[in-house]
Amino acid sequence: MDYIKTLEINNFNDYVNHLVQGNKVVIGTSILGLVIAIFIFIKIKLMRCIELDTKVLHECAKKGVGLPIDEAFEVVHKELIKHYPQFIAAKRNWLLFNGGGAMGQMCVLHASLSEYLIFYGTPLYSQGHSGRYLMDVYDFMIQGTTKQFFPGKFQSIDFPAGKYSYLPMMVAKGYCCEPNSWMLEYGRGVIPLALPYFLFSSIFVTLDIVPWISAVFYVGREVTKNLLFRRKI
Repeated sequence: MDYIKTLEINNFNDYVNHLVQGNKVVIGTSILGLVIAIFIFIKIKLMRCIELDTKVLHECAKKGVGLPIDEAFEVVHKELIKHYPQFIAAKRNWLLFNGGGAMGQMCVLHASLSEYLIFYGTPLYSQGHSGRYLMDVYDFMIQGTTKQFFPGKFQSIDFPAGKYSYLPMMVAKGYCCEPNSWMLEYGRGVIPLALPYFLFSSIFVTLDIVPWISAVFYVGREVTKNLLFRRKI
C-alpha cells in the first residue's frame, strides 16, 4: 500500500522555510521581479515630476561663459530664477564637497526627490571617481575645463566652457577638473540614493562630517519646500 506523506506546518516560519527549500530559484526570481517592478514604478512616478529642462539649463549656463566667475554665477543664477522662479533657491550658500576622491565646493540651487541643481567647481586641480547612480547627470561648463574617460577608452574627452557632459544612469567614469573650473550640475532620477556617495567620503576619508550635515540641511530644506508647498516629488 502506498502512503501519502503530509507536511506538518506548525507556524508561519515553517511554511516560509518549506517554500525556500522547495524552490530557491523561484523565490529569488520573484524577489528580483518585485524589486524591479518597484523601481520602475518609482522611476515613472519621479519622471512625471521633472520640471527642469536640460536645454534651458544649458542656455542659462552659457550666459556666464567669458565673465569673471563671481559675475558669471550672478548672471546664471538670475537666468535660472527667471525661467524657474518657484523652484530655484534665492540665496547661494557654498559648502565643501568631497566625493570619489575629488574635492570642490558646491551651492544647492534646487533639490527634490527627483531632481537637483547645483553650482560646483574648484579653483584648484581635482580628480576622482564620478560615482554610479540611479539618475542621469549633466555638467554644463561655465568656466575652465573638465576631462573624463570611461573603461576601455584611452583618450580623455574634454569639455571646455560652453559645452556639457552627460553621465547616464548606472554608468561611472573617471574625471578631473582643471584649475578654476566651474559648472552648473543637474541630476534627475532617484536623488536620495546619491547621498551615501557624499556621506562615506565625509566619514571615512576626510573625517569631516560638517559639510555633509550642511548639505543635508540645505538639500532637506529645499526638498521639504518642494514637497509641502509646491507638491513636487
